[in-house]
Amino acid sequence: MSKLENNIINNIKMLSLDMIKEAGSGNVKLSLSSSLVFYTLFMEHLKFDIKNPNWINRDRLIVTNEFLPVMYSTLHMFGYDVSLDNLKEFKKVNSNTLGYASPLCAGIEIGSHTSEDVISSSVGVALGERYLESLVKDEKPKCNLIDFKTYCVCSYNDLMSGLSYESLAFAGKEKLNKFILIVVKNEAAKDSKFKETESEDIVNRLKALQFNIIELKGNNIGALEDAIDEAKDNEKPTIILIKNGRCKELTRDFLGEFHNKPLTNEEMNSLREKYKIENPFSVTEDCYEKINKHVNKRLNKELIKWLEIKNTFLNDLKIKEVIEFLETKNVKVNFNSENIKINDSYEEELLVGNSKIFNILASKSPFILSGSSGNFIHTKCNISESNVMSKENPTGRNIYFGNRTLAMGGIVNGLASLGFKMFVSAPLIDSNFLRPFIRFSSEYNLPVNYIFSHDTFLNSYEDMGISGVDEINSLRIIPNLITFRPADINEIIGIYNILANYKKSSAIIIGNEKIKKLMGTNPKYVVAGAYRAKREKGEANGIIIATGSEVSLALKIADELLPYGIDFRVITMPSQELFELQNERYKYSLLPKELKTFVIEFGSGAMWHKYATNEDYVFGINKYSTSGTKEELLNYYNLDADSIKTKIIELMKK
Repeated sequence: MSKLENNIINNIKMLSLDMIKEAGSGNVKLSLSSSLVFYTLFMEHLKFDIKNPNWINRDRLIVTNEFLPVMYSTLHMFGYDVSLDNLKEFKKVNSNTLGYASPLCAGIEIGSHTSEDVISSSVGVALGERYLESLVKDEKPKCNLIDFKTYCVCSYNDLMSGLSYESLAFAGKEKLNKFILIVVKNEAAKDSKFKETESEDIVNRLKALQFNIIELKGNNIGALEDAIDEAKDNEKPTIILIKNGRCKELTRDFLGEFHNKPLTNEEMNSLREKYKIENPFSVTEDCYEKINKHVNKRLNKELIKWLEIKNTFLNDLKIKEVIEFLETKNVKVNFNSENIKINDSYEEELLVGNSKIFNILASKSPFILSGSSGNFIHTKCNISESNVMSKENPTGRNIYFGNRTLAMGGIVNGLASLGFKMFVSAPLIDSNFLRPFIRFSSEYNLPVNYIFSHDTFLNSYEDMGISGVDEINSLRIIPNLITFRPADINEIIGIYNILANYKKSSAIIIGNEKIKKLMGTNPKYVVAGAYRAKREKGEANGIIIATGSEVSLALKIADELLPYGIDFRVITMPSQELFELQNERYKYSLLPKELKTFVIEFGSGAMWHKYATNEDYVFGINKYSTSGTKEELLNYYNLDADSIKTKIIELMKK
């Protein structure tokens, strides 16, 4: 390693240690041992353009949160818009150098909550690259407009989770050869009481997943460069395992109770003297100039060549469409719900109706993709005009995850980070597994739309009595997520009219039953979140709010209560979130407080108490269901039409 290389790496090390010291926490060992990795990637391998950080053909580098101090320091050193003042604000409120990865910081490709979701998101980015590259080459076989690598840097422990394993298994199956995972493993000192134990043979496990495995020992810059070159040329995805010995810079082992603690002042001063860096958050003068000169020389020719390719093919409309998509992350969809005509006698399983409307939307853009963990058997939400995506068919728009539900959640977030409008489907009960990824997509406003089937205890998953109870409400409380539960085909049309140009996350919960087109529903009114499905004949005596297939039940009950002199208004509420966005005048016009208000939804009633007169006025299920036929279950829970009518009549007399 040359004196210049060593000097730049030492500056990266000290900046990251200064950040950890200032913030009061961070992984000292990984910052020290991974500095060479980040230096090597940026100095010799990554394609990037400081003048245009969002260059569409840049290599994507995605890191787990433990590596953020050294990542931020490297971004600063290599000219990104990350100042020394930004480094001083590490982990502080309103900083762009947060304690977790956020695209608010220049050079951070995708956000993260945990180390594992970074690995799955990286696989999604690599999958998206292959799809886009194949779209271009199907049009112009010799056009190398899209050709970027996806690198992910993580620690050894990050590979131990089920999510990581599922994601890597998917990457291996898909032969994503432009996905390169760099794993840094630190060893404890022989005399440490916090020794790390190897509970499994990681190398053989990863080889079984069809990965190219490269093992390195120590901080050998030449060996690392050779390994990355080999990974670039391999036909398989690659994992580079870097096994570092004990950090010689440290006087203690930094495991266990010391794992997340900054160095002492004495230790910092000792390192600063060793690296010849006088002050905290300072960089030796010649580093910036040397880095800039070397990187410009390495990348300028490549950037000029790529611009020539872009200009050559700009007149091709399909290739221009890909360029605009990556530059804007905007999926242009011309979806007009008024062109969809539904016969008044229409009756069909709601999932089938949803599939038909979804396919109308999906036909409008090649950047709408669909994924399922169950081969779309349960959800029916595949793109009918396209095949399953694979190495042999990289432009297939249906992604079959093969029961890898966890991996599916993370991978679709990676695809959405590139701008793809994603639709991912699963039975409602699986939302429990997907919830961290739904929260992730909602926090970062990724265009991921979740479609959940088997919406109540009446249509349990696989007829095994496994059914949702609180899942719908658990989705409704996620910030930034809009949740829909449509009553019929009209409301499904209204939902897709909203989603066509919606750029954030949503969830659609759909039943499996055959539902008629209801005379009181209207696609135009779905955007309000709630509206009248049935107006009172005279003066309203009360209100019934319902969602999904329960709207049909509410309408039936309202009609049957008229002979008793009870005149009900029926409100369909396909989206609580959208309703809450309306002004108070509209809300009061639908739900005046002086009228007794009932709610029918066959799930937990916890989130309906704010609308119902009191908890006795909510008809739902607040316990786990038993098995039986639909009629038996309704009778068992007193949710059949006659039981609900009897209860309503009783409450109306009070």
